[in-house]
Amino acid sequence: MTIKIFKPTNPLLKKHIECFYILERTSEENPATYFTFPSIYTIATISEQTKTLVTENKIITTHCPSNPIETNLVCNFNEPVLVKYEGKINEITTYFKPLGINPFIRNDLKNYSEGTFPDFNPYDDYKATMASILSIKNPDEKIEKLECYWISKLKPFEDVLLENVLAEMMDASNLNQSMTKLSLKTGRSRTTINKHFDKHICKTPSQFKKIIRFRAAIQSHLENKNEMGLSYNLDYFDQSHMIRDFRKLTGFTPKAFFSKIAELEENQIKWVFV
Repeated sequence: MTIKIFKPTNPLLKKHIECFYILERTSEENPATYFTFPSIYTIATISEQTKTLVTENKIITTHCPSNPIETNLVCNFNEPVLVKYEGKINEITTYFKPLGINPFIRNDLKNYSEGTFPDFNPYDDYKATMASILSIKNPDEKIEKLECYWISKLKPFEDVLLENVLAEMMDASNLNQSMTKLSLKTGRSRTTINKHFDKHICKTPSQFKKIIRFRAAIQSHLENKNEMGLSYNLDYFDQSHMIRDFRKLTGFTPKAFFSKIAELEENQIKWVFV
């Protein structure tokens, strides 16, 4: 299995998209199985001639010549998911930043997010265009065509409240800021903030905060290789608080998690292979 990351080159897309990646497998390779973990991104995946079976916290994608294309969306999972690939795979994934997908869709994100791994078809030309992009052999050309498509769908979108809340929440100095304090800062009620999150991010503010802190903990540990003091450096209340969060979001204790994690593509993808 090969994975290659691409950063958007168009300045308009850089604001909204974190990265793209191409995942390819040959029919001769053994099945690949790994755990992936909650993130703050909205993830749109397209794959050629595949069939995906989704059960509780498990996604199995297999080669299926009779199914020309699958187009899926992931934005609301908050627990670890076991992913398995079997057979030949040709897949492209777009990682949208928080709020990033909203300028590219006609309806609220919540309208597209029903189910664990919902079919994603936001435009009449979406599946046909994605199938055409997947058929391109050259990876750079694939991404170029994908960028052109997203640019063609870009429209104005603004949610000042969420933009302000996200700026506060993603500030490293505010990892443990309470929602009550955040509500006071923005001058909007917690109920209003929750409604905006539900409509445009498909997570609760508390889920979002927990994932930010968890991802910061991963990055801090991998950069410093220093588990001592990790909980306090990242504003966990104590060691047991950190362990609870890690168990919920990964299924592992921090020690077990860091002993198993694999970093791919210059540390941009972090999975646990099984």
